Amino acid sequence: MAPIRDIVIVCNNIDEAGGAQRWARSMGDLLSSEGHRVLLIGVAGVANPHDYAAEYEDGQPPYRTALLHEKPVHVVHRPAIDVRLRHPRAGLRHRGYLSLQQEGADRLSHLVGSLDTENAVIICVQVFAMEWVAKADTHGIPVIGMSHESYAASMASSRGARVKKLYASLPRFVALTEQDASDWTTKGGMNNAASMPNPLPFPAAGGADPDAHVCVALGRLSQEKGFDLLLEAWSYVAKSRPGSDWRLRIYGDGPDRPALEAQAAALGIASSVSFEGATNQVPEALRSGSIFVSTSRAEGFPMTLLEAQACGLPCVAFDCAPGVREILQDGVLVSLGNTEAFADQLGRLMDDDHLRRALAKAAPDSVARYAPDVIALRWERLFTLVHR
Repeated sequence: MAPIRDIVIVCNNIDEAGGAQRWARSMGDLLSSEGHRVLLIGVAGVANPHDYAAEYEDGQPPYRTALLHEKPVHVVHRPAIDVRLRHPRAGLRHRGYLSLQQEGADRLSHLVGSLDTENAVIICVQVFAMEWVAKADTHGIPVIGMSHESYAASMASSRGARVKKLYASLPRFVALTEQDASDWTTKGGMNNAASMPNPLPFPAAGGADPDAHVCVALGRLSQEKGFDLLLEAWSYVAKSRPGSDWRLRIYGDGPDRPALEAQAAALGIASSVSFEGATNQVPEALRSGSIFVSTSRAEGFPMTLLEAQACGLPCVAFDCAPGVREILQDGVLVSLGNTEAFADQLGRLMDDDHLRRALAKAAPDSVARYAPDVIALRWERLFTLVHR
C-alpha cells in the first residue's frame, strides 16, 4: 500500500481559468481522493480569479491553497549594463523584484518547513514558478519539475533555456507526452526527463448531442489559442452554407475578446457566433454541443480535448503539438494554420450525420487510458522513485 504523502503543487497562479490551473485543481482532487494531503500554492494572485470553489457542491475543495504573493507579479528583467548606467532606477527596480521574489520564496520555505522529507513531494508545474522554488529552502524534499507545453513551444521562447537551467538537477522533469520527453532528452540534453499525461478531470460518460448543430470552443481568448484563426475558418464554413442552423459557441475570456468580436462582425459571421464568457460548468457547456473545435497555435497536453472527448464530442483540431496528436487518435487533425483545410474538415463533420454520430460514440472510449485511477498509479510510482 502506498504511503500517505504531503504533496505540494506550485503554479504560477492557481486562480485563472487556464489549462495549467485546471490541471492543478484536478490533480488536487485526484491525489486527495487517494488519501494524500495536498497543498496548492500559487506564486501570485490574479486580477480576476475564477471561482473554482463554485464547482464543488459544498463550495470547498478537498485540498488546501495558499499564495506567495496576494497580487499579480510583474517580471522585471535585469537591465543591460549600459541601461543601468544611463537609468539607475532600472537597476533599483530589478533589485526590488529580486527582493519581492525572495520574500515569496521565504513564505514557501515556511509553508513546507514542517513537512516530513521522507514522504513529502513538491511538484513545480511551470518553470516561472521554479524560480521561487529554487530560492526557497525546501528542506530536502524532492522536487518534480513539469512543463505544460511542447518541447518545440518551450524552445521557441525563453522558457527552453530556463527549463534546462532550473530543472536539470531535479530528480525528475516531467513532460506531458512520450515524444516531448524524448525530445527533451535527445535534443535538449536533459537526462532526467519522463512523461506523464494529464488525467481526465471527470468520468468519460459522453452525453453530448450530435444533433444540436452547435460547434463548441473553449479556452482563454489570447493569441496562442488561435481564436482569430477559428473565426476565419468559421467564415468559410458559414458562407458556404447559407441558411444553415449551425452555430459556433466560444466559452472563455481574455484580452483578445474585443478584437475577436470585432473580427466576427467584420467577417459577417456575428449572427452565427456567440461569445459565452468564462464558465464554471465546463462539462455542461461541452455537452451542449455536437463538435469541438480547437485552433491553438501551441499546446502541451490540452485538457479541453480530453474533456471534449469525455463528453462525447468529435474533435477537429490543428496539429500543433505531440500532445494533440496523442489525444486525438480518433479525432480530425489539420495542418497548423491552414484555415481552409480546417473549414473543409469541420464542414464534412457538420454535413455527415452518420460520421458525426460514429465519432461521438467512440470519443469517450478513446480517452479511457487517461482515467484518473490509471494516472494516479503512474504518479504513485514516480513519487516512490524520487524518494529512493
